[in-house]
Amino acid sequence: MTTLSGIRPSGVQIAPWVSADEILTASSVLSSGFSTIWVPDQMLARNSHVLMSAIAAGRHVGVASGVTIPLSRNPIDIAAAMATIAELVAPGHTVQMGIGTGGSLVSSMFTKRSVLALLRECIGLIRRLWAGEIVLLRDYPLLSERLGWRDDAIAQLTFTLTREIPILMAIGGPKSRALAEDLADGLICTSTYPAVSYAALEAGDHETVRDVVALARRTREVRPFRLLYGLNCCVSNDGAAAREFARRQAAIVAGNPVLWPDLERAGFDMESAAMVRTALRGGKPLPEAAQYVSNDLLDGLIVSGTPEACAERLGALAQLIQSLGFDDFYLGSPLGPDIGEAARLLVDKVLPAVWPQELGR
Repeated sequence: MTTLSGIRPSGVQIAPWVSADEILTASSVLSSGFSTIWVPDQMLARNSHVLMSAIAAGRHVGVASGVTIPLSRNPIDIAAAMATIAELVAPGHTVQMGIGTGGSLVSSMFTKRSVLALLRECIGLIRRLWAGEIVLLRDYPLLSERLGWRDDAIAQLTFTLTREIPILMAIGGPKSRALAEDLADGLICTSTYPAVSYAALEAGDHETVRDVVALARRTREVRPFRLLYGLNCCVSNDGAAAREFARRQAAIVAGNPVLWPDLERAGFDMESAAMVRTALRGGKPLPEAAQYVSNDLLDGLIVSGTPEACAERLGALAQLIQSLGFDDFYLGSPLGPDIGEAARLLVDKVLPAVWPQELGR
């Protein structure tokens, strides 16, 4: 068993795929082992801002959006929602905002024309609103066109932001990373992004990682900048059930042809990816398409299985990402087929197995 004395995961991500009550119950368990609960913004699923508010109101843990997708939201609403959540988070805990351009679901619903320029406007507007400024909305022409703001419209929050909210961008291509270097407070990489996936890291393909580490070092010469890694995992006492459930998230990645060049470069099973894509395009539901995800494809993106199996591999991967220059990481979704069981196993078995020196702290 790999045991570590370095950084341990500061946070854990809960996807909004089960009832709000189940999410809050799992969050309560997870708060004893993690300092931050990350909630992804998945549009048609349960509302991430509502869930973060409820978790924050428990006063036991920090919260983060992981990540918010401005293409599907009004940035004025994002600014007000996150500032309100900041009032609910107890002293000593943090509130963070992850932000990105979205994946295959967003692409299927919205045009991504000028998406990075739009994201630049969103970040700029949100920061100005948090600063208490009176903002002339026509200063943001892409947003004005998209949202139909009047030419003379102005906006100002009616309350004061009570604490700093760092903005962390989700990893993307070179232009996206350049935007993060210009405007963000950090960059989020995840194992389900093929260029920085488990498969890429374990194969020694560290080109993208070297690029983001160099970016972080350059940016830190000007301002603080965090480099965060999401270790996606899925755990259950029934290891086969955990792996079966994890295939669904792997299928979302495999079914997105935009990611295929990086999948192929990292040595993934492209025949499996093509079969997943064909199944999804043919109208098969995700659970059925996920049956075409091979073990190679699954294990290159997500750690899954029993607590013992997950602990062994997560420990080795955490050591690797720390050595590559990441300064923080979290455990990412799907966590497990039964979120309540997964929360208990992570806190009671996985964390103590990999980070035993942290017990009692």
